[in-house]
Amino acid sequence: MKIIVATWNEVKLEQIQMALKDIPLDISSLPKDMGDVEETAITFKGNAQLKIETVKRYYPNDIIVGEDSGLTIDALEGFPGVKTARFSPGSDANRAQLLIDKLKGIPLSKRTAQFISVVALAFPDGKVLHCQGTMNGWIAKDTPGELKGYGDIFLLSNDKVLTEHLEQIISPYDHRQIALFQAKQLIIDWLERKTT
Repeated sequence: MKIIVATWNEVKLEQIQMALKDIPLDISSLPKDMGDVEETAITFKGNAQLKIETVKRYYPNDIIVGEDSGLTIDALEGFPGVKTARFSPGSDANRAQLLIDKLKGIPLSKRTAQFISVVALAFPDGKVLHCQGTMNGWIAKDTPGELKGYGDIFLLSNDKVLTEHLEQIISPYDHRQIALFQAKQLIIDWLERKTT
């Protein structure tokens, strides 16, 4: 038995592998020839679920980990949500600028936002579990320099945007790391029950 990570995103794969590295199982990525899962659900949980269901058909005896995440902005009724990476053509920097433009004239107090991550787990015995991590903040009115992505517009309570923090300082509070920490505990619990 091994852990199969249902992603083709190299950065996400590395983060998941790091978060689960203490689990005594090999952690594998998907083969390059396996097609991508179309994210058609309207929730992060739904998209994470689609990923594990698709991959589970090929790896029924392994633990499957699927993750979906994105940015939700309260003043935009949760937009961009599950479409964070694809609501407009171009780069994350282009999309971040579009969000700043959409929020023009809205005071900071009404620019509340969340980065949300949902991890779905499928176990060999058919059990399916979900974990969610959330990081709360605001969408900044201005950017501290050249806009590179969403981290440059996501303001935290210390009045600094996400990218102004060292990775090791913010990582424990990151939405994906919160969800993955819980996923790790659930996998460990499942493995312990399986061996007793």
